[in-house]
Amino acid sequence: MKKLLNFLKTNPQLIIIWIFFLGFFLRIFRLPNFISYHQDQVRDLIYIQDHFQQGQMILLGPKASVGNFFLPPFWYYLMAIGYFFSPSPVAPAFIVALLSALTIIVIYKFCEKFFCQRIAFFAGLIYAVSHVSIEHSRFAWNPNPVPFFTILTFYFLYTFIFEKKESGFYLGAIFANLAFQLHYQGMVILSFFFLGVIINKQMIIKRFLQFIGINLLLVSPFLIYEVLNNFKNTTGIFNFIFHSTANQSLKFFGIPFYIKFIFRDFTSFLGKTLFFKNFWLGFIWLPIFGMSLLFKSKSQRENLLKIFFIFSFMMLFVYKNSLIDFYLLYLIPPLIIYFVVFINKVLPDIYFTIISLIIVVISLFISPTFSKVDHTYTSISYATKIITSKPDYCLVYDIFPTNYIESKFRYLISLQKNQPKQLDCETILYYRCDLRIKNIFYLCDSAKCQKTEFMTLVDQGRFNAGVEIYRFKP
Repeated sequence: MKKLLNFLKTNPQLIIIWIFFLGFFLRIFRLPNFISYHQDQVRDLIYIQDHFQQGQMILLGPKASVGNFFLPPFWYYLMAIGYFFSPSPVAPAFIVALLSALTIIVIYKFCEKFFCQRIAFFAGLIYAVSHVSIEHSRFAWNPNPVPFFTILTFYFLYTFIFEKKESGFYLGAIFANLAFQLHYQGMVILSFFFLGVIINKQMIIKRFLQFIGINLLLVSPFLIYEVLNNFKNTTGIFNFIFHSTANQSLKFFGIPFYIKFIFRDFTSFLGKTLFFKNFWLGFIWLPIFGMSLLFKSKSQRENLLKIFFIFSFMMLFVYKNSLIDFYLLYLIPPLIIYFVVFINKVLPDIYFTIISLIIVVISLFISPTFSKVDHTYTSISYATKIITSKPDYCLVYDIFPTNYIESKFRYLISLQKNQPKQLDCETILYYRCDLRIKNIFYLCDSAKCQKTEFMTLVDQGRFNAGVEIYRFKP
């Protein structure tokens, strides 16, 4: 134990680099097999591609998961960084994985500065191996980078409050706004940053105006769109908050629903975040966690974390829809930090170290990094290469629109040098003759495939793109 602590004290930079690369490896290992190439990802990629090709400014972000309105555009600007280097669907997924790994460094620095090095080490290590963190860092989706911007907001809020650095206020406001732009769960972060400044008696009129100015500037593309389109999204947000009948299938809204959320969904989330997806360990930690929030600590830094959790649960109580895991991603860094701070305070050093290491070892042993994969991208990519390797080809799609496979193929094919002939391929297939075409590929759902007796079924090998692919040579 003493040797470990001495090593941590004498080699802090080496330790943080080691934890970073461990977390980075767990997030990028076999990344193409995990990138979740589905509806939202294809929608975003096509949107970015269109705006790059047309040279248009991006004013809106993705559509919100509830309600009839859109987010501000920061997620698309973040995706555009990856697209600039490569239009491959793997590029934005790599950006998300990198930000998740960088979160480890920010957690370490935050805990080292405001708590102690031992807490920094174990908080960073537990985040590096946390199952829910890994699962949401291996594909491109706008809620997934929220933990990175959450911990940055905390870091600069604490810097402002406890170290009296003015830069902390401005940077904290910026990162809180970016968390909000990624997903509306970020509204909790943005609101708490504002609340944290107020309760520490730091919100003077000048800072209030600066806070408003920073947020207006960062969402200015969104505001431009609103002005040009009669405040369409603002109306949608207003209707969702004040006039929505919400989800008609939601029968437990109010106290019964909230109790169900705490004891089932939130308990499960605790297990996924802290205890290698073990629901019962999450259930055991839940009452300890809840009771600890009711008692004031001697540490103001710990008390601010408690206020954050209480504020979050109050915000979640008034939310009018189901609370799925990805709505709670902003809680991952604070939950891990608070857990490590708490057990460090109440347990002897040896037991604290043993429990922390057991969590890390078991999390690594059954890590989602090495579990089942999503072959959607690799399968469609493989099929795309088969199709585009043929000369003078065209495509016929006969696919149900609900599975978005056609869009997945169209995007990947658009990235290839050998592009399909832009002809009426269905007519050519019907008459079976056109000197300009040497290959016709017919992509169809098995229930919709027609007149395939004169075509050859393409062997997709060990991959399956979700549709049958037939080839016809006129």
